[in-house]
Amino acid sequence: MADFLQQRLAEIAAAGTWRTLGGTLAGVDFWSNDYLGLARTQVPGTSLQKRGETAASTWSGATGSRSISGDAAEWHGIEADIAAYHGYPTALVFNSGYTANLGLLSALVRRTDTLLYDELVHASCRDGIRLGLGKALRFPHNDLLALERLLAAARPDGQRFVLTESRFSMDGDLAPLPELAGLCARFGAQLIVDEAHSGGLEGRAGAGLVASHGLQDQVFATIITYGKAFGTHGGAVLGSQNLREYLINTCRPFIYTTGPAPDQWYGIAGAYAKLANYHASRYAALGDNIAYFRSAAERAGLGVSLSGGEGPIQIFSTPGNAAVLAAEAACRRAGLLVKGIRSPTVAAGAERLRICLHAYNTAAEMDALLRVLAGLGDVD
Repeated sequence: MADFLQQRLAEIAAAGTWRTLGGTLAGVDFWSNDYLGLARTQVPGTSLQKRGETAASTWSGATGSRSISGDAAEWHGIEADIAAYHGYPTALVFNSGYTANLGLLSALVRRTDTLLYDELVHASCRDGIRLGLGKALRFPHNDLLALERLLAAARPDGQRFVLTESRFSMDGDLAPLPELAGLCARFGAQLIVDEAHSGGLEGRAGAGLVASHGLQDQVFATIITYGKAFGTHGGAVLGSQNLREYLINTCRPFIYTTGPAPDQWYGIAGAYAKLANYHASRYAALGDNIAYFRSAAERAGLGVSLSGGEGPIQIFSTPGNAAVLAAEAACRRAGLLVKGIRSPTVAAGAERLRICLHAYNTAAEMDALLRVLAGLGDVD
């Protein structure tokens, strides 16, 4: 039998895009999305914890999809708490943020519809777009004029959707949400915002940037991801009651997937309990660390290679797949866990170290990272 996979793997290796799983790695964390440290924090005693012993709470597994045996009144209560926290009428929980994006976009966009998306949206959004049936066009990153032209040219007999991230995962910058909402209102388009990297982090008590701007009534759907600032796992689509019912009835990744297990539900509820108790202090500490890191980078002469603004995702430019792998290895040798992002995940020539800052990083740890970055010119 011909081993065609061997040839395909050889092509991946030759392209410099080979991936491996590292197992347990020791070092200073500059690569996880646990920005506030909630993943390593115990759940405090609050009303969003486990609500009491029910039939569902004694199960170890979901037992089936939520449209069959995997649902419970208890889960509906947690979804109601989620919706209220973010200021939306309803929430629908998915097993992951990836499947939330995949399911929402594939179910929503019909043949006569047009979806316009920022060119830097996440891979999960792109995969959902591919599964949708409508016309999809990308617009240059945060380019409102280009988006306006595309909205004006979109076919009038279908729905128009605009998709963006609030804080972009690979560049760390923000979308102009109020301006995007204004454009969508002018053209009768529906705005969809992926809050994966701002939900749980920004806004009052981590309610996100849509809530911070008070845009819930102007944003058709918001996607929250729990595996980042929330420190747990899962995802949720926030929106109207009609959107929730539509997804329950049409979203294949929701209908045909085993529902979240009880422990995942309680992990999500517990994440909100942590936010209610720790967000203010942790967010302030994170802000102090971001300010320290950027100031120290400027003093070290590294500012020209650094981007990401005032957010926790800091980007250090290291063009070329070989160069970024060497830079990642140099960090690893110094006991610093930093991820090098290669093309095609980012455009060729835009390879970078993606540095994640956290509330729990120390000045000494950040100084050690900056020393390694300053010496990258000496890396072979």
